[in-house]
This record gives sequence, C-alpha cells and structure tokens, in this order.
Amino acid sequence: MYVEVTTSSPCRYVQLVESFRDDDGCVKKRTVATLGRADQISGELDSVIDGLLKVAGREPAKLAPAIAAASLAFESSRALGNTANCW
Repeated sequence: MYVEVTTSSPCRYVQLVESFRDDDGCVKKRTVATLGRADQISGELDSVIDGLLKVAGREPAKLAPAIAAASLAFESSRALGNTANCW
C-alpha cells in the first residue's frame, strides 16, 4: 500500500492505494480509502498514522512542534546558471 495524491479540478485528494495482481498476473491498483482533501488535512491524519504504525509494530515518532522547527535550517545554494532552456 502507498499514499497517492490525485488531482480533480482545483482540488488535490490524498488516497490510500493498494497494488495487486489480477487472475491474469497483470498489476492493478485500487483505492482503499480516500483520506480527504490535501489542503484540509493538517493534523487529522496523525491518529491514522499512529494506528498504522502500532499495527506494524513500530513506535510512533512524536516531535514537539518547537523541536521540529528548531531542527530545520535553510541554507543558500550556488547558482547553476541558466537552466530555463535545458529542454
């Protein structure tokens, strides 16, 4: 299973998708659950993620927002030149 983001008009949806093989051996995929619109699910999926980790036997990693923000750092990068006409 994997998470897929699909687009329908201006909205983006987050879906839980499963890959499987049919009777002929061809790879297919099916949507197991639509988790909601990407712009509306901020912290609502935390309980779903924690439940999936618990079922998998892994401990959920919890970081306080201040710790997560403190571990991020933005650094400048070197210019690569004119990359607009590469294609």
